[in-house]
Amino acid sequence: MQQLAIIVFIVVLAVIVGYAVFQYSPPGFTFKNIFSGFKIPTSTNPFAGGGQTRYFRGSAAPASGTYIAPPAQPQVNPSDIPSGFTLQDLSPYFKKITVSASPGSFGYYSQVTLYGYSAENSRTNITGWQLRANRGGFYIPRAVDVYDPSGLATESDINLKNGDVLYIYSTTSGVGRNLHLNKCIGYITNSNVFNPQLSLNCPYINRSEISHLTGQCQNYILSLGSCKLPAPHLPFLINDYNCQIFLDKINYGGCFARHRNDSDFLSNQWIVWSGSQFLDFQHDRLLLFDKESLLVNEYSY
Repeated sequence: MQQLAIIVFIVVLAVIVGYAVFQYSPPGFTFKNIFSGFKIPTSTNPFAGGGQTRYFRGSAAPASGTYIAPPAQPQVNPSDIPSGFTLQDLSPYFKKITVSASPGSFGYYSQVTLYGYSAENSRTNITGWQLRANRGGFYIPRAVDVYDPSGLATESDINLKNGDVLYIYSTTSGVGRNLHLNKCIGYITNSNVFNPQLSLNCPYINRSEISHLTGQCQNYILSLGSCKLPAPHLPFLINDYNCQIFLDKINYGGCFARHRNDSDFLSNQWIVWSGSQFLDFQHDRLLLFDKESLLVNEYSY
C-alpha cells in the first residue's frame, strides 16, 4: 500500500507540474522545441510580427521583411518655409532646384528657367514634376538627350546634374521634340524654325582638315559663319570635286560624326517647349512640385 501511495503522489505531482508549464510557458513553447533548443522572443514591440506593413507614398511594395524608410526631411529654417506650407509639405529636393521666370507679353514668348544644384556625379530626375502658377500649370515632360541626325531619337527623362539649366518656352519646338542641346545643334536651325532661336555656336572647321583643298575652297569654308550651310550651286565647284565632297559634310550630320565623342559634346542646357502661356504677364507666384506633390521651390514677380 505504501508503494501504491508513492506512485499516486508522483502521478499527481507530474500532472500539476505539466499544467503549470503549459499554462504559464513563454510564447513558442512546444513539446518539439523542448529538445531542439527553445528560444524566448525578446521583442517588447506589441506590433512585432504579424500586423500590416505600411508603405510610403510613391514606393513599390518591398520584399518580405524589408523596411522602407521615408525620404529624408530637409533641414530648413522655419523662416524659409514659404507662406501656406509646413515642413511636411517640403520636398527632399527643397531649394536644390531654383526657379525664375520671364512672363513675356502679348505676342512674345514667356520663359521659365530651372537651375540644378546637386552633389558631384549625381543627377535629379525632374520629368513629371509640376510647375503651378495662379492661372495654370505645366508638367515637365521628357526630352531627347542626344539628337540623332536622322531625327528618330526617342525622348527620355530629363536628369539634371549640378549646373544644368532647363529652359521652358511657351512656344513650340521646330522639330516637334524637346532637346538636350549639343555643340552641333545650331545646324538644325537652317531647316527648322525655332522661337526663340537656338544657340548658333557650332565648332569651327579646323584648318588642318582643309589644308589639302584648293585655296579658293579654303577661303570659302573659312568665310562661313558658325552653323551656316554652304550655298548651293557655287560656280567654282564645277572643277573642284574634292571641295564639293567636303562642303557636303558641313551640316548637322557631318558635325555630329566629327564631334559626337567629344567630352564636351553635350551642353548643360535643356529646352522644353510648353506650347502654352500659363504665366500672368504682370504678377504671378510660380510653385515647383516634385512627383510626390511636395514643394521644391517658388518664384514670385
